[in-house]
This record gives sequence, C-alpha cells and structure tokens, in this order.
Amino acid sequence: MEPIKALVTISGVHGGENGPENIQFATEGSFSRRGQAYKIEYDESDITGMSGTRTTILANAKSVAMKRCGAVESYMSFVKGKKQHSYYNTEFGSIVVGIEPYEVDVALNDMGGRIHVGYSLEVDHTPSGTSELDVLVKPIF
Repeated sequence: MEPIKALVTISGVHGGENGPENIQFATEGSFSRRGQAYKIEYDESDITGMSGTRTTILANAKSVAMKRCGAVESYMSFVKGKKQHSYYNTEFGSIVVGIEPYEVDVALNDMGGRIHVGYSLEVDHTPSGTSELDVLVKPIF
C-alpha cells in the first residue's frame, strides 16, 4: 500500500507524582502498510515540545515501535510484558528511558484505526509512573 495522507491524533496521559498530565494534538501525516505492519509518520509540534522532530510508528498485531529523528532522537519498542531500555537524546542531553508495557492493542487496517499502549516508565532507572498512549489514524481523501 502506497503512503496516503492521514489525520493523526495523538493522546497521552502520564501519571506521575504530581498527578496525571494530559496531552493531545492532531496533525497531518502519512499512513501505509508494509507487509503485516502499518507505518505512520508525522512531524512533532511545539505542543509536544519536540518541534523539528519526525516520528515514525511501525505497528503490527503484537508490537509497536516508535522512532524519533531530528531535535529529539529516540527509539522505543512496546511489546506486552517485555521491558526495554533506550536512550532519549535531546538538545539538553541524554536520558535512559525504561519502558515496560502492560497493554498493547493495535486495531489498524487499510482504512486507518487506532493504537493503544499502556506502560510503566522509568527515567534514568528511577520509576516515573505509568503512561498511556493512543494514536488514531484517519485517511484524508
């Protein structure tokens, strides 16, 4: 499937010591299928604090991978029950991020769909609470 324009809506909730922090934004991106996986690409904005960063999400029935390139550099893999550590590089320095997904739900088809990921988060090996990420994709015709 060739890439098509899509409306990508990202919602996130992070529950830390200071209570839940919510973020939501919508942007135009692209959506395509690569074999059994779907690829979503979009540019981050000032709302996320990652302006100048391109995000690519690859998702299949069992996993979600998120790669960021540009002002922020990171790679995160979400597989239910599998803990993973990665570097999160910003203009201010690097941190080690630990992710342990407890929920990975991918409901995508050639007409779009959604991704939901719930995970425990560590920053520099210190527990930082839980987070949820929802990505909704709708083709633009």
